[in-house]
Amino acid sequence: MPPRASSSKTTIIAGILAGLLTAGLVAFYLHQQSAPHAGNAPAVSNQAAQEQNARAVDALMALPEIKAWSAHIEKASGGRAHGAVMETSPETRLVDGVAGYQLSFFESTPDAAHRWESFVVTPDGKRILVDDIATGELISLEQWRKDNAPMQRIATQ
Repeated sequence: MPPRASSSKTTIIAGILAGLLTAGLVAFYLHQQSAPHAGNAPAVSNQAAQEQNARAVDALMALPEIKAWSAHIEKASGGRAHGAVMETSPETRLVDGVAGYQLSFFESTPDAAHRWESFVVTPDGKRILVDDIATGELISLEQWRKDNAPMQRIATQ
């Protein structure tokens, strides 16, 4: 049986459906772009956000592991590489109802930056969790220290 030629009615219906689908996808895209992202903290003034971010970075830099890692990197590289804490995502991560900054410790060399560890730090700097990027799980500093012995990292390098 030879294929039936499509009627103009079928073509019109297909065109309308394609147009509606396109309009729906555009509307969905625009809605996603304008909707607040889940996990973001309520809007805070820019200056307050910068102060909170600085507090979180300072709290992380005060950890004995970060201090030791930084000193080790400086010494082992003869001053060519440095330890650095950088924000790894502009979006905060919600932890127990509190938006935390996503920060990582990097070894910064002239050629590249190598991530050593990732953290989530509350804006007041009082709570620091270690972000296991392989599993997406957050663990306490105590558990991280027990499981990973981070101070041994510099002893083996």
